[in-house]
Amino acid sequence: MEKIAILTSTQPLRKTASRLGVTKQRLNMEACMELAERFDVVIIGSLSADEVFQYIETHLHPDIRPKFRLYPRSFFHSFRTDEVLSTTDDPRDGGWQQILSENGIKFEVLRSRIGADQRHRQERFSWARLGEYITDPRVSLVSGGEGQLLFDRPAAAMR
Repeated sequence: MEKIAILTSTQPLRKTASRLGVTKQRLNMEACMELAERFDVVIIGSLSADEVFQYIETHLHPDIRPKFRLYPRSFFHSFRTDEVLSTTDDPRDGGWQQILSENGIKFEVLRSRIGADQRHRQERFSWARLGEYITDPRVSLVSGGEGQLLFDRPAAAMR
């Protein structure tokens, strides 16, 4: 069974180094290699600048590059609405639904849950709570800080 990693941030792939008082962030190739070894597909999508994703793409080793699917800021901006008062419409919601669909990952757009008042409530898909909507057991959500990869199974996939 194919194993899929999903990162909603590039933070776990960054490494900060200081030299002569200058601090720079670099791509943590060890983290990229670990992801490539553990997973068949690595999906990374965030509002990081397109240049960050271009850098990642050009610096990945050619042997592991086909495993990575990158979705930069420009991808998510295509999901913006033209409404004047779109304060609750996050382009990442539509973007992540598209990413999951095109990668064949099972997920729910609406989920039902029982609220504090013991009534059923319907909740719309939210990228910020991705694990509550992904039902595909092949998926691991990857988070963490600099130089640290944390792996978590989506809660919806364990129901």
